[in-house]
Formats: sequence, C-alpha cells, structure tokens
Amino acid sequence: MHRLAKLRAVWLLLLLGPAGVVGLPTPTSASDPTSTAATKDPQTAVENDPSATMDRALGFERKHLWTSAVQVYRDARVKWPSRNEFKQRLHLCEMHLRLSRRYGDQSFRNVLLRLSREKSIDLFDEMVERIESHYVDPVALEPLFRRGLDNLEVALRDPNFAFLKINAPNATPERLAWLREQLRARREVLAVADRDSARAQVIEVCDLARQAVGIPPSAVVLEFVFGTCDVLDEYTTYLTPDKLDDMFAMIDGNFVGLGVELKQDDQGLRLVGVIRGGPAFEAGLKPGDRIVAVGGVSVKGLGLDEAAGRLQGTEGTIVEVGVKHANATNQSYRLVRRHVEVESIAQAKILEGVPGVGYVQLIGFQKTSTEELDRAMTRLQRQGMRYLILDLRGNPGGLLNVAVDIADKFVDQGIIVSTKGRAPGQTQVFRAKPDQPYKMDMAVLIDRDSASASEILAGALQELKRATVIGNRSFGKGSVQSIFELRSVPAGLKLTTAKFYSPLNRPYSEQGVTPDIENRVTARPVYNEGGDADDDPKELGDPATDIVLKMALDRARGDLTKR
Repeated sequence: MHRLAKLRAVWLLLLLGPAGVVGLPTPTSASDPTSTAATKDPQTAVENDPSATMDRALGFERKHLWTSAVQVYRDARVKWPSRNEFKQRLHLCEMHLRLSRRYGDQSFRNVLLRLSREKSIDLFDEMVERIESHYVDPVALEPLFRRGLDNLEVALRDPNFAFLKINAPNATPERLAWLREQLRARREVLAVADRDSARAQVIEVCDLARQAVGIPPSAVVLEFVFGTCDVLDEYTTYLTPDKLDDMFAMIDGNFVGLGVELKQDDQGLRLVGVIRGGPAFEAGLKPGDRIVAVGGVSVKGLGLDEAAGRLQGTEGTIVEVGVKHANATNQSYRLVRRHVEVESIAQAKILEGVPGVGYVQLIGFQKTSTEELDRAMTRLQRQGMRYLILDLRGNPGGLLNVAVDIADKFVDQGIIVSTKGRAPGQTQVFRAKPDQPYKMDMAVLIDRDSASASEILAGALQELKRATVIGNRSFGKGSVQSIFELRSVPAGLKLTTAKFYSPLNRPYSEQGVTPDIENRVTARPVYNEGGDADDDPKELGDPATDIVLKMALDRARGDLTKR
C-alpha cells in the first residue's frame, strides 16, 4: 500500500458518504455530505403531518435504526425548518450513528481500543495540535472538548450497545447514571483555556470513568478524539487505520477487494456499481443484485461498515457470498479477492446523431485521471471528434491537483482556482500554462451531485469562456481537505484546511456552479424497479433516455453548424 511520508498532507476535495466500494472508504452522495447509508424510500419518506413524522422517526430510534431515523429527520428539517425538535433529534441520532460506525470498524476495535493510556493521550494531543495549526478557521477548544463529553454521555446510554458491552460489561445502571450526571455537571462549568488544560481534563474524565464503571482510558479518550472532528464541519474526520489505508487506495485508484460499490438496505447490501474487470464483474454480478450473506452468515441488519468489512480480506483469499438477484433468484459465488483498478473514465465514445461529437464521462479525480483522459481524448480525436461533451454528473470530487491539471488541458491562460487557508502552503493561486492540448468547442454537464473538484473544473471552464455548462446547479462544496498521517498511532486525520474560489474569486461553498443552460427536469433518466434512480454510472450517455445529454447534443449541433 502506498503511504505518504509522516505529516505530509494530501489535498483532497472528496465527499464521503452512503455508498461504499469494498476495499475503499465509504463515499457520500454530494447532496448529503454528512450522510449515512440511507436511501430515500417509502419507509423513510416524510409524512405530511409533523407529529406522524416524529412518531415514525422515534420508532426507528427505538429499533436502533439510526440511518433511517437520520434520513427522516433530515427530510423533516427541510419541510419544517422552524421545528427545533427535528434538529435536536437529528443531532442525537447522528451521534448514535457515528458511534455505531466506530464500533463496527475492525481496526478501531483491534488497534485503537487497545492503545495504552499514554498513547491515547498522545493521540488526543496531536489531534488538537493539528487542528489548532492547520484548520481553515481559528478554533476555540471548548466546543471540541464539549463534543467529547457529549459523545461519551451518549455512549453510556445503551447497555446493549457495543461501547458498554466491550468497555464496561459489569456496569450497573446506578453507576452509569452517576457517571452520566458527573459528565453533565462538568459540561455546565466547562472552561478550556489551552491544550494543556484540555489534556488535563481528558485525564480527569478517564480517571472518573475508570473509577465509576471500569472503562479503560482508550475508550474514553477516543470519544474526545472523534469529537474534535465531529464539531468542526461535515468533511473533517478521524481516519481509523483501515479508513486511512482505504483513502490512499482510493487516491491511487487501486485496491484489494471484489470491485463492488454497495449501499445498505433492509435485505442486505445492494450493489449500485460493479467495477469492470473486478472479481464481481467477472462472476456476472450486476447493479441491483443484493449480497445477503457472507461466508454463510446473513448480513441483514448489520451496519454498512461491518457488513462490507466481512467482504474484505487479503489478496488471494476466497470469500463466499450469497446473492439475491434482481429477478428474486438466489445464488452463491466463491470470489477471489485481488487488486482492482478503479477507472476514472466510465465512458468515452462518439455519439450518434451529430457527426464528430465525443462524449466522456468522468466519475472521479484520482492519480490516474489525467492520463486516462489523455488516452480517451486521443482515441476520440482519431475517430474524428470535433466537439466534446464532458460529463461530470454524479462526480463527487477527488484530488485538487488533478482537477487543475485537467482544466489546464483546455485553457491556456487565466486563473483556474485559488485557495485560502491559515497554514503555510494553503493559500495558493493555480494558473493555466500557455500550452493547450485540446482546443475543440465543448460542453460540460453537471448536476446537484457534482462537487468539489468537479466544480473547480466546471467553474473554471465556464468563467474562462471555454465551455457551455449544462444541467443543474452543482452541490456547492468549496473546501479543501488535507490528509495527515499521525505520529502517535497508525491512523490519520482528514482536515478542512482551505477554501477554494473560482477564477473570478467567487466562493463555491453553498453556491456551486450555476449552468448556462439549466435542466428543468430534475429526475435522472433511468430508474430501477424500486423507483429510485439507478446508481449505475452507465445509465448516462444515451441521448434517447438522457435528457441533459440530448440538450448538450442539440447545443453541439448548433455550434458546429455555425462554423
């Protein structure tokens, strides 16, 4: 596995969330940046009555279905923004969900929970130090510490959850209630002057939890570690050892696994993508299939991370998966885990209908993306391409430098993007170089799931008058995340370190890119049997069913006619 030197940062513009590639971190839908594995379905749909909606969400909470509860509360907040009770319950459910994900992570349990008291405190120190020195905005320590207390208090609520089962199996309800009351009392009079004060108070809470119910220091400190990230923004996160390895695999564009992209549903793990050339692809698995068992054991009811973790393993090992196909038939497969190359270019072809119009669908910005694009462009030019349609719909982002490199292929002057941050090296201006390999007219397609690096590319080509942007307003993620490997433990920190701006110095945060030609039809062109938009990227690219692509093709026809 490729690793970066200690303390070296990788600039990342990636969203993380509900679907996950086995062997890769869980990427999120750009429309829902802090999201869970939830998908919108009839079970989580918002009712017309806020009281009925609250009852539905509370029912999910009682069953510990945090993902579904979070989705209901989020939808309710959009529909009834003045109802604070939805906001409060959403905050609590998100804390429960993050806690359950932590304890579903094998490397969290097997590596981080086993840290010594000294190592745990060193980890907390390093996290606070890194945030103070590199976070995009100045940070007060009290909110960070307060979130740690809140995390711990929530973790102590449920005796049947993994936190207490693992860390305090013999704790009595009376002692737990006493400890929770002590934590709430500390929260009311909290004062954290500096990093030394934060360290001292974490140690005091460790001693208190050990004295009350025997919780080991590592379990206490880790709630503060994760709390420091949770309170900052939706993109900052602590990376467990497995998540750090996954992140580097994603950046490199290769990993060991089965080559499937998953979403959790009530039957198991739904395949929303199957990577060409991977073990699952070669076995004939398709989007819409569901993995219902791994190694003969059902995965129904498991969290996404825990279920996907059962599919992971070392290269060359075999995993048996039970699959329920979209036609309701069941079949078992024996798949060999191996290296899978993740391609950035999902499609590259000459479209029918208008001679000389090329179509390239770019689904990510990783190390190999620029080279992949060059190969695709060379092939299309040999086939007579005179006009390019570059499809960035559903592309959640990736590496900053790759977005700049690709933009530079199409422009020969001007600012591509600028970044502004507090730490050294975070404030930069990226300008186009005078050479311009690709000079053909072009259109860029975007939607609400086009984010980060996609917005840098689309925004630069639009404002530099290089391309017509067609589709729907993009997501509006205008921040840069840097990945730091930590000194104290084999883990990492993905930290928001800068904000980025368009060539005209316009912030992308919450504004996104507004298309020159807007699509008034918001639905995606193809739907699966359940009524959801099909997550397979190959659904795009056919003008007969793809409304936005047909709009771009009409634009290309007009532009080529004017020549």
